[in-house]
Amino acid sequence: MEDVTAPQENERKVPPYVALVRIGAVVGMSATLAFGLFVLLLGARYWYIGLIAIALAIPFFVVMRLIENTAEPPETPRA
Repeated sequence: MEDVTAPQENERKVPPYVALVRIGAVVGMSATLAFGLFVLLLGARYWYIGLIAIALAIPFFVVMRLIENTAEPPETPRA
C-alpha cells in the first residue's frame, strides 16, 4: 500500500477558476490563430484581415497571464 502524505510546503494552491480561464484562453488563442492563418492562405487580398485575426490572440494571452498572476499568493521570505 502507498503512504499518504500531506502536501509539501512548496506546492502551489491554484483556484479552479484559473484552470477554466486557461482552457478558455488556449481555445481562444488557437481559434484566432487558426482563422488568421487560414485567411492569410486565401491570398494577398485578405492579408490585413489575417493579421488582425492573428493579433486578436494577444488579448487572450494577456487575460490568462493576469488571472494567473492575481491567483498566486505573493511569496513571503522566511526568516
